[in-house]
Amino acid sequence: MKTLSIGQCITSAGSEYVVSAVNLEDGTLSYTILGLNSLTRTNLLATSLGYYGLSSRQLSLDELRDRRREVQGAINQREAEEREQQAARDTAKERINADPDNALLVKVNNTCGSAKTAVKNIRILLKKHFPGVKFSVRMPHYGSVYVSWEDAAPEDKVNAVISRFKHGSFDGMTDCYNYHNNPFNDAFGGVDYISTSRKRSDSLIAEAIEILRKEDGDDFPEEVTVEAYKRGALLYVGREYSHRGYQGAVSDAIEKIDKTKK
Repeated sequence: MKTLSIGQCITSAGSEYVVSAVNLEDGTLSYTILGLNSLTRTNLLATSLGYYGLSSRQLSLDELRDRRREVQGAINQREAEEREQQAARDTAKERINADPDNALLVKVNNTCGSAKTAVKNIRILLKKHFPGVKFSVRMPHYGSVYVSWEDAAPEDKVNAVISRFKHGSFDGMTDCYNYHNNPFNDAFGGVDYISTSRKRSDSLIAEAIEILRKEDGDDFPEEVTVEAYKRGALLYVGREYSHRGYQGAVSDAIEKIDKTKK
């Protein structure tokens, strides 16, 4: 291909470009080209013209000026968005540094990767927020953490402390995992999935049943017992009480019981 002139159009891999400027710097010839299929601007060395084909299309100076304005407008918008994103990241870092919880945490390093660091930090925060509670924190698969304990704290309170270590969330509509650009995970580790399980002792179940018994009074069914709940036999008992029967009512009552030390 011979030397190009301003306004000439070239093609590559199904995309079309127009020459916006011809540059000669330190004896090296290059071209500033604008995308015609997309709002892009790039520098093309003359030595790379072999990867492009010459189009029969030629833009007039007015058409070229319009395209320059369109591309520059898009570039300005992208740069503004990048500045906003950087400002948001800076604000997030400031918030992370100001959080007293984070002063206890260990940071990701070359020796201990993101997932293993997250497991260490999850244990640290659970110990701080729920003193005296024995938690099991396991990583059955890399990128997944399973946390279990008996009685003590409701699941929503535990999740409120450790959910910050999730890298993102799974989108069932697209069947894809969406990662979040989170400075916290960059610093203190993260995993894709966190599962929590509050094991329920007989005494905790009995306490929840007693709460419901006091609420319902004489209307409380005799068949609502600890053993019946453990067998899952209460789903169809008292359906007028809850769409899940007393099985769901007892479960809901259990989650309202907080036995952690104050």
